[in-house]
Amino acid sequence: MDLIARTIGNAAGLWLAASLLSGIWITGGSSTTDTVLIYLLVGLVLALVNSVVKPVAKVIAFPLYVLTFGLFALVVNGAMLMLTSAISQTTSAGLVVSSFGTAVLGSLIVSVISAVVVGLIGPRQKD
Repeated sequence: MDLIARTIGNAAGLWLAASLLSGIWITGGSSTTDTVLIYLLVGLVLALVNSVVKPVAKVIAFPLYVLTFGLFALVVNGAMLMLTSAISQTTSAGLVVSSFGTAVLGSLIVSVISAVVVGLIGPRQKD
């Protein structure tokens, strides 16, 4: 259930980021249903990248996290969005991010929206 909630949250965040930033867009999708499915697929890829690659990147970059008081997380999140873009572009439809600066801004939007959505529909922890 957690992966489903994170996928939906990431898809919603990606949609908002693509709506607000001119450097992020989704390719493919001739109909609304196709576009929604592409957003969900890219959201799933981002959730998997954040689950598998991001912890390794955080361990490797730990000194930079300490040195920058955690602000290096923005760079790591931007890199994860760029990696998601590279992975999803191997198909005929996917995420396109034009620059690293746009990826950092987009990852900030995706993180906030995803946290809100996961908080609303995600699994509840028992006390």
